[in-house]
Amino acid sequence: MSNLALSTAAWTDPSARPAGWVSEVRLAYARKRMAKESRQRALALSRIVKTDIIPRLKLLHPQLAPATSAPLAKPDAQQIEAFTQLLLGSDLSAASDAVRDHLAKGYSTESMFLELLAPAASLLGRLWDEDLCDFIEVTAGVARLQLLLSQFRSKPKVSSHDENRAALLMGAPGELHTFGVAVVEQFLQVAGWRVTSGLASSPGQIASLVGSTWFDVVGLTLSCETRIEGLKASIQSIRDVSRNRSVGIMVGGPIFLDEPELVERVGADASAVDAPTAVLLAQRLLDIGLEERRQPDTKPASCE
Repeated sequence: MSNLALSTAAWTDPSARPAGWVSEVRLAYARKRMAKESRQRALALSRIVKTDIIPRLKLLHPQLAPATSAPLAKPDAQQIEAFTQLLLGSDLSAASDAVRDHLAKGYSTESMFLELLAPAASLLGRLWDEDLCDFIEVTAGVARLQLLLSQFRSKPKVSSHDENRAALLMGAPGELHTFGVAVVEQFLQVAGWRVTSGLASSPGQIASLVGSTWFDVVGLTLSCETRIEGLKASIQSIRDVSRNRSVGIMVGGPIFLDEPELVERVGADASAVDAPTAVLLAQRLLDIGLEERRQPDTKPASCE
């Protein structure tokens, strides 16, 4: 019972927490979240993406498939937690050195973004949700992730952007977790897309953008199911006012992994489970839109 009393006191009275208590709790929580999310991701990818969507799209556009590197073990929960602790510290150079060490082992920049930076961002959000980090800590950690993303940004593989490849990436109205948007932006830019990104305060703001600027693809991210109706309204507004009447709309976020049926519910065309998939899906949506625009107008002429 003494352990229970100590645990209760640690939660209610910070001064009662033994040395290293917070770090141990964060590590235990990271392991729990990583295990759960790994199972969910494995099911989703094995059943849908790896066996169906990705193979088909790679056959259609092999030149857009992400560069692969030699098989290497993904960072485990303890490594993600240790890297996240560096982000929560005051020395950005330590986190930067950790990224360099990761790349020096042979990991590609793409895998570094997906398997180190993005999981760390997710863990920061979870720690905040569980009151294991305060707002200032999380804000500073995410800012450091953004700096690392810029510092290790890959150079585009093409000298200029294709004018037919214009994408808008935004968080859904009310969405606060936007690091995933930055990761997808990186991958699209490397693939030769011209990307506009930012936050959305309302469906009207998104509608204003797509009504004034041509976009081939719009990507919206959402992490909380309570904002589903706002996302649905945004997508309908995009359909109504977009300059591109064949605009492709894809959505992303953990809720679409857990509940794939939400993709259809909100009116999107597809859902990307990760950044490389987003590149392939964006190209496929662009191709579909181009094909639709090539079709002759079959509507009867109006009589005047």
